[in-house]
Amino acid sequence: MEKGIVFDMDGVLFDTERVCNIVWMDISREIGFSEGEAALKSCVGLNRRDEAAYFAAHHPEVDFEWFIDQLSCRMQRWLDENGMPIKTGTRALLTWLRENMWKVGLATSTRRVSVMHHLERTELTAMFDTIVTGDRVEKGKPNPEIYLTACRELGLDPAETYAVEDSRNGLRAAHDAGMKAILVPDLIEPTEEMLGLAYRVEESLLDVMAYLKKAEK
Repeated sequence: MEKGIVFDMDGVLFDTERVCNIVWMDISREIGFSEGEAALKSCVGLNRRDEAAYFAAHHPEVDFEWFIDQLSCRMQRWLDENGMPIKTGTRALLTWLRENMWKVGLATSTRRVSVMHHLERTELTAMFDTIVTGDRVEKGKPNPEIYLTACRELGLDPAETYAVEDSRNGLRAAHDAGMKAILVPDLIEPTEEMLGLAYRVEESLLDVMAYLKKAEK
């Protein structure tokens, strides 16, 4: 049986969620958007299309396109100045998976242009057999389409494939795809719902690697 795993990106492989949160709240304060924090929590894991729909439904007073463009520009400036923050264990886990003949995918709500920038800058592009981005699917997380697409492109049965996530929307997508979803918490404290959706909970990617090594035996 072929071994497979699919990763979310922001908050799992890269510590970019932290940067996003800081910039998001800075912009919210600048424009007097008092519901900025609640909106941020609701949008974690969503692609741009679904974020736009959320803002249109709940915060029509905010110019979403301006807001998200400001977020993108300021985050890019921060990353250019400070470098791409990689999560502990990212390189070690991806290298081990490659060395042990795992099929590896990426399923992220982020747009392809940003994803490829991040991967190329950190020289991680070749670690993935398939890369499915938010602008490639009709329905973003929490819909399972993105994970089902990744599994199909990897030639894997979702029921025999792991997913690694940090958000509620991502966990729901992986769970509903029928995958074994491993939760590695990032900035959001896991809720009972998230814990119920998770196949396992690990503190870091190094712990994920330790578990997979044991599971292989």
